Amino acid sequence: MRAEWQAHIDELLQTYQEKRQQIADMQSRLEAIEAEAEAADGMVRVKVDRQGRLTSLEFDPRVQRKLGSEELAEAILEASKDAQAQVAEQMRTAMQGLVPEGQSEGGFDLTKLLPERPDDFEAVRERLRMPPR
Repeated sequence: MRAEWQAHIDELLQTYQEKRQQIADMQSRLEAIEAEAEAADGMVRVKVDRQGRLTSLEFDPRVQRKLGSEELAEAILEASKDAQAQVAEQMRTAMQGLVPEGQSEGGFDLTKLLPERPDDFEAVRERLRMPPR
């Protein structure tokens, strides 16, 4: 193989490995996304993870004196929905421009954008919805 071709191949592989690492780093950051929200004048506080699952629920001690069971349930749901909306917005913002159209940000594994080994560049181009050469 000619030296200039090998140099070009080495450069492409280096760029590929750097991009793959950037995607893996982004995936790690996305996994750490969470949000908190309050309802009922701060008497109900919730925290949700990146998938919108409730991870923390706190009540102000006054909540039992101020809210009935239906109002408390509504406050929990309201705070949960607010926190889930915050997570969705954080995910959308972080993923903007990275996820191919039609893919779901929430369950999308960024590392699958670029395979471990670049054996099939046409498959990668198709996954990224790039036009064929």
